[in-house]
Amino acid sequence: MAAKGDLLYAWTTDSGLAKKAECGGAVTALLKYALESKMVDAVVAVRKGYDIYDAVPVAITNPSDLDQTAGSLHCGTLLLSTFIKKYLDGAKNMKIGVVVKGCDLMGLLEEAKRNDVDMKNIITIGVNCGGSVNPTVARKMIQAKYGVDPDTVHKEEIDKGQFIIEYEGGHKGISIDELEEEGFGRRSNCRRCKYKVPRQADLACGNWGVIGEKAGKATFVEV
Repeated sequence: MAAKGDLLYAWTTDSGLAKKAECGGAVTALLKYALESKMVDAVVAVRKGYDIYDAVPVAITNPSDLDQTAGSLHCGTLLLSTFIKKYLDGAKNMKIGVVVKGCDLMGLLEEAKRNDVDMKNIITIGVNCGGSVNPTVARKMIQAKYGVDPDTVHKEEIDKGQFIIEYEGGHKGISIDELEEEGFGRRSNCRRCKYKVPRQADLACGNWGVIGEKAGKATFVEV
């Protein structure tokens, strides 16, 4: 049994999910278990809509649908605390599991102070976040700096200080610093953010503590 303060490596045993996941698939696997075991009535997460620039917040009640939310989308600017408050009645009448960035968690805590959300009904899994990019800016940036048609990009990630894209025909990464010096890159709020790892969540998960052969294959978890 894990205790507060424990540091763990975790990963899914589902090979299909592991291929879609960003780093081990543990977050999606945990949320699946929460739904299957009735710990929560719904899971709030983000899935890809029309393309990588279209991040869609969803409330999922069927565990098998959670696979569509695996992985990261950096070209979407959503605040899930607003979604929970406006569309799920602040979790006042249902139990919710939710994946949160630092800004999502800060938003939930502020809404709770105003009695607009009930944190007793919310299980939070925090993920480390290097920032997000406005989708309109992302499309312009990929065209101008990468010389790639943004419609051909099927995956993006922020890793080791680079914004990396995968597209039909190859992949390419450019330093975040270089992009931001030229007016592209992350949103200004994200550049100022000091809450990269939301440790006030019930679990804090991500890739920052994974080294060696498990790098990219396991999720680092702080309880």
